[in-house]
Amino acid sequence: MNFIHLLSTEAVQHIIIHCLNVSVWAHGPTQQPSSSSVSFKAWSGEQIKPGDLLEPLITRDDCWIKDGHWHQTHFLFQSQDPTLLPIIDVHNLPTAEPSAKIHLEVGPVCFL
Repeated sequence: MNFIHLLSTEAVQHIIIHCLNVSVWAHGPTQQPSSSSVSFKAWSGEQIKPGDLLEPLITRDDCWIKDGHWHQTHFLFQSQDPTLLPIIDVHNLPTAEPSAKIHLEVGPVCFL
């Protein structure tokens, strides 16, 4: 991994959280992260959380809709520091009601 990092100038990774009756980022259509939003751990060990310079781009967030149907929140990690990727852990996943479910889809990292 260190060799790939040395040869790269940029890295991109997508993570999708599929959710049923549970919010993982925003608690409403404003798409502003809530205090209980998920956070991530980068390859370098840094924490990536809402409000940080490393905050991911949210390309879709429907998880705040609690209507008994599956929804998604899409996270795009794009960095000029390739040592941040891949994401190695997801923190603060909600543990909610029994009707709530989460499925994590972690995409590959593209090193450029």
